[in-house]
Amino acid sequence: MHQQRPRIPLGAHLIIKHLGYSHHGIYAGRGRVIHYSGFAHLFKKHPIEITSLEAFCHGKKFKIQPYRAPKYTGRKVVRRMRSRMHENNYHLIINNCEHLCTWAITGVESSPQVVRMMNRLTTIGYVSSAMSFMNSMMLTVTTTCFALVFYIKKKLREKAKMQISVYTELKQQEHKKH
Repeated sequence: MHQQRPRIPLGAHLIIKHLGYSHHGIYAGRGRVIHYSGFAHLFKKHPIEITSLEAFCHGKKFKIQPYRAPKYTGRKVVRRMRSRMHENNYHLIINNCEHLCTWAITGVESSPQVVRMMNRLTTIGYVSSAMSFMNSMMLTVTTTCFALVFYIKKKLREKAKMQISVYTELKQQEHKKH
């Protein structure tokens, strides 16, 4: 699956895994790949470009994204990619290299990795909300427990003071009798 093949089909959707994301391009033949370089050149935004397979891979192995029913294949995919050459509208969320490749093959821009990221962030949001709720519940329980402890201590002190005053009074009365 991650092995480089001697012959890569023209128009194949290539994927390179990086830490936290994957980079996508379309094989254009003769060892070249068309891709949205985006921020591949450090933090300077670059347009859709054609590069060598080696430059695209940066020493990493690629995999080919399979499609069950592609709308376009082979040369048509490459033509579609070439029609957008030099476009410089890269956006990590709404117009990235994966959007470009899925558009070239299916006619619809999509980025499953953006959807996965959104789902992960949503899950993190729900979990942190639940934890926050649980923390607030625990804080409420803890606060209530401490309040009850202070109330009990206060009542015990009051009772002790009352008993001391009663004891002292009884002691004085007893002392007066003798």
